[in-house]
Amino acid sequence: MGVEVRVEGLSKSFGAQTIWRDVSLTLPTGEISVLLGPSGTGKSVFLKSLVGLLKPEQGKVVIDGVDVCDCSESKLYEIRKLFGVLFQDGALFGSMNLYDNIAFPLREHTRKNESEVRQVVMEKMEMVGLIGAESKLPGEISGGMRKRAGLARALVLDPEILLFDEPDSGLDPVRTAYLNQLIVDLNAQIDATCLIVTHDINTARTVPDNIGMLFRRNLVMYGPREVLLTSREPVVEQFLNGRRQGPIGMSEEKDAGQMAAELAELEGDKGVPDIIPQLDVSPGLPERTAVRRRQDRVMANLHSLTPEAQQQIFKSMSDQEREHYGIRAGVAPAQAPSMSGSLPQGDVARVPQQAASQQATRPAGPAPQAAPQQAPQNRPQQNQAPQGSAAPNPGPQGSAPAHGHARPSPRPRPRSGEPPFQSGFQPDDEPVSARRRWFGRRKGGEQ
Repeated sequence: MGVEVRVEGLSKSFGAQTIWRDVSLTLPTGEISVLLGPSGTGKSVFLKSLVGLLKPEQGKVVIDGVDVCDCSESKLYEIRKLFGVLFQDGALFGSMNLYDNIAFPLREHTRKNESEVRQVVMEKMEMVGLIGAESKLPGEISGGMRKRAGLARALVLDPEILLFDEPDSGLDPVRTAYLNQLIVDLNAQIDATCLIVTHDINTARTVPDNIGMLFRRNLVMYGPREVLLTSREPVVEQFLNGRRQGPIGMSEEKDAGQMAAELAELEGDKGVPDIIPQLDVSPGLPERTAVRRRQDRVMANLHSLTPEAQQQIFKSMSDQEREHYGIRAGVAPAQAPSMSGSLPQGDVARVPQQAASQQATRPAGPAPQAAPQQAPQNRPQQNQAPQGSAAPNPGPQGSAPAHGHARPSPRPRPRSGEPPFQSGFQPDDEPVSARRRWFGRRKGGEQ
């Protein structure tokens, strides 16, 4: 079973250069998350901060009740045993062959004999397709093979937290597809908490349960895949579609005039993107419990999404999932109110009905006489009240006349609690901690 990783207000700089600031999120227990962002936004730095290889200037990384940023070396050593890390370049020992590289964590952290070590190592090497390459040195194999050897080493201790730093770089598309399936199958078998840093759009769309986006030293958005894949946030939409038009430029930040012109080209495209189905586990393996946990969160907070996004979520569900949540032909379930629904009864302003009630109880009088027209024909006529009738109460200035029924309040009270999703990034916005998030709340609702 995986372990929850809670990040609170994390900031990291190298000298005067700020990498990212005030990053807060939670990697849910046993779920697969993906961290996206242009090159140079500090995704690898974020992974190293989770493991304790880099110390951030501010914030916390809480794992199993221990703050990795402020703990003793002995505590950090124990926490690191929970991790399996695939580094960007494999990080193999150049003087050891692949077998010894993969066996190193077992010899360092366990008391297994060599027979048991060999059994585990060969099992993991077969899993990543390296059988027959045990005696080769890292300098004698390709970059993709080094990457797969690093993955095998990350798996030998059956970790509760798996970190993948661009696992698909250097791999051909076929082996990338095999690797994606391997990550999903591993999660189904050991229910480990996984975080993947990647630039591969297909991986980001099909593998994770949750997606986050780093851009311009901030965490722009983080939440369930359904939320990010239907988002109209410009930077998220640009990255997930791999197109030029949007805030991301060749040097990360784009000229404001150029960005406005490019976004104008997309004005006609107002639809919400379709949700690509998530990868299923291989036949014979148990279902991933993380999928149902994520869907429960999405459905509980469905009302915070736009109606178009809601319909795409319903469309992406299987018949069994629609039946489970009580959805009929794409109609929202009863427990998830629509964004465009009417206000609740408590948020309705009632107009005073005193004048109307007096008018109803007064006996009928003689038929009123029409008032003579004194105004010229080019001016509007003014109606005069019938003789002997009570003048209606006009009420406060600007209010509607009394009709004896409720009307929507022009300023409804805000809902209690924060909306669950974080969005709406602008370069000059306030810090991310002051904005909305899906995960990372402290007790009492503080951020």
